[in-house]
Amino acid sequence: MTNSNSVKLLKEMLINAAKNLGKEKSSIDNLNVFPVPDGDTGTNMSLTLKSAAGAITDDLDSLETVSSRFSHGALMGARGNSGVILSQLISGFAKGLKGQEELNAIVLVDSLQKGVEAAYKAVSNPVEGTILTVSRESVENLSPDKDMDIIILLEEIIQKGKESLARTPELLPILKQSGVVDAGGMGYLVFLNGMLMALKGEEIPFMDDFLADMSKNSSGKSGATITFSDDFDHENINFQYCTELLLSVETGEEFDTAPAIKMLNTIGDSVLVIESEGIVKVHTHTNEPWQVLEFFGQFGSLNDIKIDNMKAQSKRKYEESEKDLAIISVSYGDGFNAIFKSLGTNYIISGGQTMNPSTEDILEAMRKNPAKEYIILPNNKNIILAAEQAAKISDKKLHIIYSKTIPQGITSLMSFNPEMSAEENEEVMNDMIKSVKSIEITQAVRDTIINGLDIKEGQYIAIAEGEIVFRDNDLYTSVVESIKNEIDEDSEIVTLYFGEDIDEEAAEELVNELSELYDEIDFELHNGGQPLYPYIISIE
Repeated sequence: MTNSNSVKLLKEMLINAAKNLGKEKSSIDNLNVFPVPDGDTGTNMSLTLKSAAGAITDDLDSLETVSSRFSHGALMGARGNSGVILSQLISGFAKGLKGQEELNAIVLVDSLQKGVEAAYKAVSNPVEGTILTVSRESVENLSPDKDMDIIILLEEIIQKGKESLARTPELLPILKQSGVVDAGGMGYLVFLNGMLMALKGEEIPFMDDFLADMSKNSSGKSGATITFSDDFDHENINFQYCTELLLSVETGEEFDTAPAIKMLNTIGDSVLVIESEGIVKVHTHTNEPWQVLEFFGQFGSLNDIKIDNMKAQSKRKYEESEKDLAIISVSYGDGFNAIFKSLGTNYIISGGQTMNPSTEDILEAMRKNPAKEYIILPNNKNIILAAEQAAKISDKKLHIIYSKTIPQGITSLMSFNPEMSAEENEEVMNDMIKSVKSIEITQAVRDTIINGLDIKEGQYIAIAEGEIVFRDNDLYTSVVESIKNEIDEDSEIVTLYFGEDIDEEAAEELVNELSELYDEIDFELHNGGQPLYPYIISIE
């Protein structure tokens, strides 16, 4: 196969893989262990690949540049744990294609195996019975000949992956209890099957606007809404031109971002230089955009160049000056957003239960709201990996508070002390998380058996610290009994946050009844405004 044919085929394989995940995302979401209405593994993986595929452009003319750009797009668009792990599988895959001229069986297996290595390294405590297991076992003990038909090879890999996926319930008991296989593992096989379909000439006729929509997100930006707090004074600015570009490094060596950042700081501000697999993303505000183009042009080809005259634009949501420290919180619901703002959050990224923001969303919030250091509260266990990726990529210090729920985030933020350093606050705020228990009440979207509970579709379920602890047909009973199960002699305050579909008077009546049942405990009520979850409860 000639180099040009290999490049064309790789583009088709990767785009088809992204389209296949978009097509099957709902089926993958339905494999979520918990029968909650916001199961999002398939959605997160699909959005990650949508960002990746949107980064592939017609001018890319080698296996290395195609895979590197795809990898960079996946990294920037990675959402949730599944999306981040998938981005690492793709990152290793891209490393395997570095310097390769032909897509053959040996190269394909080596690249997929390098993807597995990268994914395992990215996870501090790898859990078997997940996407990690399926990706690893699908390419174990494979030593193909160079001339082996890659269609036959990929069919074998997918078959091995299916056998591995079928075993995931034996490795992860929670899957067996729920009667499902691992959703992330299924998503990975859907990804591979999309590649296989491209090899067979089967383009996926899914969503006519898919590619057009991707082209709008070619920088890797995702769809989470980012809310910023202060108006940027567009009439009185020091540096007039917002300059952005993508550099494809041609030296074959890892790009050193430090000299580039130093140079940009001499001619402007709001500097961001991110390198990933030979692709460098650049952003700065400057009065001399031509110097930016000249400097980076000496290292390779420039793409996606954008120069905006900020004085000529309508007001933008930027800060005029750089803070010492900015707090970013991930939140959803008008009530919760207001609470986080009142506790000192500078910037809200809308997301959480129903939409996990990506690595790029977090970096974008940092870039558009300059500060010397940042504290981020993910407030969802499925956003922590994206925050960790952002911390690795950013040239600014990002302190992560490992809040897995909204109540944990609120409690930890209440301990923030502006007189202390970011490091001291990080330690105290992470320690405060241990003092709060969280309960989330929602409705099951399917029948299942989990933790010994026979759950029927439509029943209310109570999730405490990541485990389903109660189910009932009645919302009131679910709230009361779940609180009863979680309070102990140390419990002092119970706070209920009611959702967007709950009448405030009904919520007040519920809190009054709880106060009568537990007169030694203080009960508080706030409007969270969250979707899908009638009540989110904090016990301290």
